[in-house]
Amino acid sequence: MTILQNALDSIALGVEDYELARTDERRFISCTRNIFAGILLLFKHQLSELSPSGSDEVLIKQKIMPRMEDGELVWVGEGKKTVDVQGIKDRFQSLKIETDWKRLDEINRYRNDIEHYHSPVSAGSVQKMVSNSFLVIANFIRDYLEEDPRELLGEGVYDV
Repeated sequence: MTILQNALDSIALGVEDYELARTDERRFISCTRNIFAGILLLFKHQLSELSPSGSDEVLIKQKIMPRMEDGELVWVGEGKKTVDVQGIKDRFQSLKIETDWKRLDEINRYRNDIEHYHSPVSAGSVQKMVSNSFLVIANFIRDYLEEDPRELLGEGVYDV
């Protein structure tokens, strides 16, 4: 499975959880987790695509090591750990990739609160999170993946 497919699946699962939360409010938690994970995976997909060939996806790796190859210094990713939110922000900034960080930080705070602090979850607060998420997702898909969000996500997911 590719990073992009993993991102799309996570977003789709989040939307399914959102719809299932009408009858089981516990689904709001997994909705939030899945959609946020999907956003991060979309971002990592872009970083992976920008990583030089043979670099072991250097731009998504947390640990980056220098190597000498044919007398030239190259940077390669090492290990399985990938960048966190701050690492993505730093790399996007240096690569001049723009996204709505204010909105993403708000989504992340919401996710963190319901995951770690058992904050009260309401349909309205989750609806706002889903709406904010889709603005970030659709704009990123359009601007950087150069795809139609409705086509890439699928009409069913997009329409929700």
